[in-house]
Formats: sequence, C-alpha cells, structure tokens
Amino acid sequence: MKLLFLCLLSSAVVYAQSFYVLTGVKEYDPLVSSVPELEIYTEEIREEMLAMSKDLKVNTANHPSRVLAFLISKVSIGDTVGYKINLELGEYMKRDGKKEGIFALSYVDSHLIAASDDVEDDLMDTVEEMLSKFSYQYKDDNKDSSHIKVGLTHENFAEHMGYETDYKVALAKAKKVNKPLFIFMSTSYCPWCRKMENRLLSKVEIDKKIKAKYIPVMLNFSKKNFPNQLKEIALTPTLYIVDSKSEKIVHQFVGYSNREEFLHLLDEK
Repeated sequence: MKLLFLCLLSSAVVYAQSFYVLTGVKEYDPLVSSVPELEIYTEEIREEMLAMSKDLKVNTANHPSRVLAFLISKVSIGDTVGYKINLELGEYMKRDGKKEGIFALSYVDSHLIAASDDVEDDLMDTVEEMLSKFSYQYKDDNKDSSHIKVGLTHENFAEHMGYETDYKVALAKAKKVNKPLFIFMSTSYCPWCRKMENRLLSKVEIDKKIKAKYIPVMLNFSKKNFPNQLKEIALTPTLYIVDSKSEKIVHQFVGYSNREEFLHLLDEK
C-alpha cells in the first residue's frame, strides 16, 4: 500500500524539480512549518538547515525579506495517508516599473513520504536528501564563472563548442570512433536551454569530459529532423546518451534540473 501510494502521488511532482537558479543568495531565514503530529521534528530539521547554511556561508540572522522554508502538509488518496514535504525559497521582490513588492518563490523542491511506523526515518532521510540537493545546486550555481567559455550565444553554440548539428553525420562519426552519441535537444525559445548552455555545457572541464566519452550533437526539437524515438519527449532541454551501434537510448535527462544526474554519469569511470 505504501508503494502504491508513492507511485500514485509521485506523478504529480515528476517534473517538479527545481528549474531555479541560486546565484547570489547570501542570506535567508530558515523556517519549518509542519502538521501537528510531526512538529516534534521541526527543531531537528531546522538544525539541519542551519548546518547546511553554515557550510554554504549563508547568513541566517534577521533576514525576513527572504525565507528558506520546509513546509510539511498531510495528503491522502482514499484511506492511505502520507506527507508532502516542500523546500521553498521565497523572497520579496519588486516588479519592473512598480512600487509595490510581491512575494515570489525562487526555488521549489517537493517530495512525498507515506505515513508509517518509519515516518521519522523517512522524514529525516528526505530532509537530508533535499538539503543535499539544494546545497549541490547552490555550490554549482555560485562557482567562479572564469572557467566557462566566453562569447557564446545560442546561435553560435554548436559551432563554438564543436557540436554536430546533423544527426546522421554525428551518428556516422560516432560509429567510426566507437563512441556513444551525446544529444543536446534544444529550442531557440527555451530559457532553460540557455541555462544548460551557459551554466553547464560550456564549462571547460565538463566539455572535456563529454568529448572524451561521447560525440556531441545539438538538435533543435522544433525541426524534427531526427529519429522518432527522440520525438517522444517534447520538453527541452533534454539530454540523451544514445548507443551508436543500436541507436537505442541508454540514458535520458529531462530538464535543466536533471543536470546533477548527468554530472554523476559523466564522472563514472
């Protein structure tokens, strides 16, 4: 029943991973808001938040205009009960040309756990996982950008980075050197594709790793000039690893938020 509950509810947050950027976040107040039966864990959760914030060198004293909050609520399907854990970064901002401020979410991550005898372990494991993900992205987003290739635009990315733009040409090249294809699926109107280009793929050390293991190709999803198996996911950016012999998709990473999983694969021997 626990497995069924998680499978049913997880579909609501499959693509709820953070697409936000954490550059320049130097202060926030850590808060925890929980349902009554889990309030006994709020102080422990806050201690975990403070420890992470100290590691990131984020100021956590007296900054009510920006809040990093764990929000824990109860959810249910029929008689099966569980908990939704949100980690959200919210801050007051001013719209261009407007005097009044608005409270905007600048980071959101969401997980579900089932109510069970192991709820304490499940809750704290989930909290640690979410904080680890936040920390990883924070460090990645705030890295020194001096090691990123400059002069890049979406229009010159493929040429500047040495990516093929024709699937058949790239496939022939990959077969010749016996390497898989690394396919970056993009569109000209996708802001997250620009983040993928500027914050990930253009980093010199990442580019070297990609080209050591794969033949890189950049394709425009709007043009549809590639095999049907690459047309099934209409979201961009999407990264594919494709076996050059069988042309089967070995790995796929949907969205800018899945860059962490891609980096783990890239670092595997």
